[in-house]
Amino acid sequence: MGLKVTNNAFSSLNAGINSSATTIVLKSGEGARFPTLSAGDYFFATLIDTSNNLEIVKVTARSTDTLTVERAQDGTTARAYSTNDRFELRPTAALFTEVINKADAAATTGKAIAMTIVFGG
Repeated sequence: MGLKVTNNAFSSLNAGINSSATTIVLKSGEGARFPTLSAGDYFFATLIDTSNNLEIVKVTARSTDTLTVERAQDGTTARAYSTNDRFELRPTAALFTEVINKADAAATTGKAIAMTIVFGG
């Protein structure tokens, strides 16, 4: 249970989304590039449009190519995105902050932290 990451995961949107959408559908077969999530797991990803506007989202569920997301993470603003806009798992401040906070909590409580790093997609 917790934060998941993988290397170089990327895709593009199969359909456009508006600024309040919490479901994102990726191009067919490309969801497998992203971490598999169990209950309580999540990862941070970045939406990028053709003008290089960015939004960081927290992905809380993945079923094949369909993602459930919490929008406007890490100081970004939710906006509309179009079909074929990019979706990438990139290093973000939220990712590193989460790792540091978990390590600090583990040091304070003496408990181990759990984090899965998947190499190669």
